Amino acid sequence: MSDELSDDQIALLCAIGDQALPQRHASGSDLETLLGRGYAELTSGNPASSYRLTAKGIAFLSERGAGLNEA
Repeated sequence: MSDELSDDQIALLCAIGDQALPQRHASGSDLETLLGRGYAELTSGNPASSYRLTAKGIAFLSERGAGLNEA
């Protein structure tokens, strides 16, 4: 599973894209994987979420037809 993401990681990407990931979210291995692989990044100044999708994360969801609000 070198470049593939699990269903949980994809759902987490959708939550980040929807800004539905609370700032207090504990950074687990799925989140660390997404950050480490460049699908998401830390952000500041956003009261809704501490994370946002990168262009790579947006492209990943778009290619798979996983729109936001579908997690």
